[in-house]
Amino acid sequence: MPVLGVFLGLGLGLLVGGRIDNLINVRLRWLPVLLAAAAARFGLDAALAGGSVPDGLRLWLVIVTYVLLTGMLLVNRSLPGLTAAALGTAANGLAIIANGGWMPVWRSSLEAAGLDSTAIHSNFHRMLTGPVDGSFFAHGGPLVDIIPIPIPMLQSVASVGDLLLAAGLGLFVFAALVREPVIVVEHWSFHPAGIAAPVPHRDSGLVPVALEKPASRGALEHPYVRLAANTTFSAMWLGQVISSLGDRVHQVALVFLVAGATGNSPLALGIVFAAVTIPSVIVGPVAGALVDRWDRKRVLVGSDLIRGVIVALIPVVSGVHISLVVILVFLLASTSSFFRPARAAALPQVVPDEDLMTANSAMWVADTASDLVGYSLGGLFVAFLGSQLALAFWVDGVSYFASAALVAAVAIPPVIRSMEGPATSIRDELASGWQFLRSETVLFATTVQASVAEYGLGALTALSPLLLALLPLGDMGTPTAYGIFEMAMGIGLVGGGVVIGGFADRLPKGTSIVAAFAATGAVLIALGVSQNLLTAVVLAAAIGICNVLFVIPSQTIFQQRTPGELLGRVISIRLAMVNAALALAMVTSGGLAQVVGVRPILVACGVLTLVAGLAGLLVRSIRRA
Repeated sequence: MPVLGVFLGLGLGLLVGGRIDNLINVRLRWLPVLLAAAAARFGLDAALAGGSVPDGLRLWLVIVTYVLLTGMLLVNRSLPGLTAAALGTAANGLAIIANGGWMPVWRSSLEAAGLDSTAIHSNFHRMLTGPVDGSFFAHGGPLVDIIPIPIPMLQSVASVGDLLLAAGLGLFVFAALVREPVIVVEHWSFHPAGIAAPVPHRDSGLVPVALEKPASRGALEHPYVRLAANTTFSAMWLGQVISSLGDRVHQVALVFLVAGATGNSPLALGIVFAAVTIPSVIVGPVAGALVDRWDRKRVLVGSDLIRGVIVALIPVVSGVHISLVVILVFLLASTSSFFRPARAAALPQVVPDEDLMTANSAMWVADTASDLVGYSLGGLFVAFLGSQLALAFWVDGVSYFASAALVAAVAIPPVIRSMEGPATSIRDELASGWQFLRSETVLFATTVQASVAEYGLGALTALSPLLLALLPLGDMGTPTAYGIFEMAMGIGLVGGGVVIGGFADRLPKGTSIVAAFAATGAVLIALGVSQNLLTAVVLAAAIGICNVLFVIPSQTIFQQRTPGELLGRVISIRLAMVNAALALAMVTSGGLAQVVGVRPILVACGVLTLVAGLAGLLVRSIRRA
């Protein structure tokens, strides 16, 4: 797995114009010790597999080797990807140490990958065969080789540590290939004449020297490449990918856990998902005000740690009473209400303004791609786990801890307060955030537009299965058609995010927002009158693209026009308004559809969204934004 990550990073780096000599010239701190630690790591694995290490020395050699290699990687954590590589190494080391010097492999995963016990080294691996219980957890639990990879030619079992190590090394190789030449002397960073740093060195102890920017920056001309070379952003993004994928796994498992504990009670499932959505409306604004008071890096790290503990406890309390699961899910969503505004408010602190919209696009793509890929993979993983659902929650808990460690290892500059004095009451701070939002025409107008559009999209979410049932599907069942419809929308969301990020510097944000809202309304109208599945699927992809076209520019405008000390609460107030519209749509659209029909509701929502979008043309400041 780590080798695959290196080759992927190498291939992508060369594809976008990176240079091998850039990789060769990377200056690593304590390089001889790092190389010795890496050689000792692979040499120890080979020696253990060959059975040439005495049992009395086995555990101590593992401890010394893995601690040394992890430490050397952390010493170089200012370079993109090496923090993740250090975490992966540490995770694997902990699993081996927990088993007395043997790498544990779960037999169920080995069989799911199409392998048998002859595929592993008896002198290096230890087979775990028991159920997922306290003993399993004591032997490494979610850190052992539990992820089956049944792909031909890649058949294997991997650990969470293997995935982190592969992602970190791949990112390091990619960023090293596309970097600009840098000469490092102790703690100072100098760029040769005519070469300028692509991004501020806010995430390390290096001090950049301002020199003349060259006419061409090679691969770094592309904003996505610049972000990959930004250590702080790449750590935040990688943490988001890891925790989002873990989330999708546990969300799928949660459905089966609650259904199994309540005899497939629809009421219980409804209560659980209400516990997921309500906090964003009632807790979100208060969380945003507190985020503005607190250090945002600490909020991000603390939120991930708390969420990791909560997720790990869900399967433990499910055997006591389902109400405890509801309470934990509510607390989990409430904690996420702190994380989201803190992340959005921190982005302007870690990326230059020219790359801010691309950074928002990259975060969006991480979230939506996790929806598209994570739910399907999560479904397969949960099906593989069967009655051992606890492992899905524990894996997600590890993903949160990994995300927290990635963010903790980088520097996020504190906000310089310019507008407010000492902290006042939460009520006063929320009031000041609301007053600022109301006074900023562009921000308030786009929030109202987003709320109208979100009501329409919420109605579409609730009514799309009913709409598809009205279409001539032939031999295809409605569930299959619904899956295709949702996949098309997901592709539109991911594809639109990727494309917008690549053209962010040339995209007029105000015009994009107006056009996207109007187009969303037009597409909803078209869906309301659509008569065949192909048309509906194409329109679903269009809805995804339109959604990206107004969400990402809107968030970027908020980040650029809101003072840093108000950003958390202003974004939270906006999210509360938009999510309230979404929740209202989910509650009311079904009842309205029973009275007047599915199609008229979608058409009416489309007309409202279209009018709200075109109304933006009447606001001069929006047109010029």
